[in-house]
Amino acid sequence: MRFALLLGLSGLLGLAPGCVIRTRGYFPRPAPRPAPAPQPQPPPPSGPRAMSYDEAVSLGFSQCRSRGYQCDLKEAHRTGNDVWKVKFRAWVSDDAKGHLHLDYDAYSRALLKVDDKMKARKDDDWDDDDRDDGRGHGRGKKKGHAKRDD
Repeated sequence: MRFALLLGLSGLLGLAPGCVIRTRGYFPRPAPRPAPAPQPQPPPPSGPRAMSYDEAVSLGFSQCRSRGYQCDLKEAHRTGNDVWKVKFRAWVSDDAKGHLHLDYDAYSRALLKVDDKMKARKDDDWDDDDRDDGRGHGRGKKKGHAKRDD
């Protein structure tokens, strides 16, 4: 009888709404997970970087050395149409002197134009006139002199 009574009592308690164990109200809820942040789009690939002043001058000096010249920088500037103009005074030991002008594309770094003019140095005793009368007297330029110099 005890067993039947216990069984009946436990059945009654199981059906009673107040005896149902609720876990939601007594335990803290886990914190909601934040939604994963959307991955930022990588920036579009940028175009080639423009050549700087130092890079243009450096390329110019290397071009000058490759031609066998010694150079002094006169000027370097970038034009409005993305061209670096680099200008040098150039010489080859004591044999020749002149200039070297280089144009580079600012983005591709391609050598666009080369203008180098070198002149052989003249000797100190060099006479302006090629014609010589055999006595060491050149004819010279006729600047108010007689028709024939003696």
